Amino acid sequence: MARNRLPYVLASVAIILWGATPAATRLAVEGIDAITVGLLRTVTAALILLPLALLLRLPTPTDKKCWIEVLVSALTGFVGYTILYTVGQKFTSTAHAALILAAAPIFTGLIGSIIERKWVTPNWCVGAAIALVGEGILITFRTAGTATASLTGDLMVLTSVMFVSTSYVTGGRSSSRIGAWATTAWSISLAGVMLVPILLWRLATIHFAPLHANLTSWFAVIYLVVFTSIVGWMAWYGAIGQAGVAHIAPIQFAQPIVSLLIAVAIVGEAITAPILLAVSVILTGLVITRK
Repeated sequence: MARNRLPYVLASVAIILWGATPAATRLAVEGIDAITVGLLRTVTAALILLPLALLLRLPTPTDKKCWIEVLVSALTGFVGYTILYTVGQKFTSTAHAALILAAAPIFTGLIGSIIERKWVTPNWCVGAAIALVGEGILITFRTAGTATASLTGDLMVLTSVMFVSTSYVTGGRSSSRIGAWATTAWSISLAGVMLVPILLWRLATIHFAPLHANLTSWFAVIYLVVFTSIVGWMAWYGAIGQAGVAHIAPIQFAQPIVSLLIAVAIVGEAITAPILLAVSVILTGLVITRK
C-alpha cells in the first residue's frame, strides 16, 4: 500500500517546493539580474549533480530514444524554462507568475497524450478550454493593482510553461527506465554544460556584479538551485516514472494555491479582484478536466 502512495507523496513534495518558486525568483531578481539568476540556477545545480552522478555511477540512458528524452528534458526544462521563467518573473508579479504556471497540467496532459498517443476525453477538452480562458483573463486584464505585471512578462512565463510541460513528460518517461536520480542528474548536467560559457560571458560583461548582491537574493538563488531544480525535479520525475503522467499531472492543480499563499505571506503581494476571478475560472476548468 505504501508503495502505491509513494508517487503521490513525491509529487506533493515537488508541488510544495515548486510553490515557493515564484516568490523565491522574485527575491532573487531584486538583487541579481534575471538572466544571471536563470543561468546560475542551472549551472550551479549541474556543478553539484555531475560529480555526484559520476561518483555514484548513476545509470546512463539505455538507448538512443532515452538519450533524446534526457536531452529534450535538459533543453526544455533546464535551459528554456529556467531562463524564460526567471526573466519573465522580472517583468510580472509573483501572483501572475503563479497562476500562469497553473496552465502546466493542461500542457503536460496535452503533450503527454500526443507523445503517448492517448486521446484526451471530451471533459478534458472542455476543462482545458475553460482554464485557458482564465489564463486569458489574468494576462489581459490590467488594473492599478497589477501594474507590476506586464504583458511581456506574462507571455514569457506562459511560454516557459510550455517548455517545462514538455520536460515533465520526456523526463518522466526516461525516469521510468533509468530512475529519477539519474534523469535529473543527467538532464541538469547536460543543460549546465551548455550554459557554462554563456554564464562566464555574462558575468564578465556585468563585471561580476552578483558578488555584491544582498544575502536575501543569494539565499533565494540557493533555494532555486537545491529545492526547485534538484529536489523538486527529482521528486516529480520519480512520481511520473512510477505512476505516469495521467495520474500525476492533476496534482499540479494545487501549485497556484500554494504559490499565492506564499506570495502574500513572503512578498506581500495584494490579491486583486481580477486575480480572484482568474483563480476561480482556472480551477473550475482544471477540476472539469478530471471528471
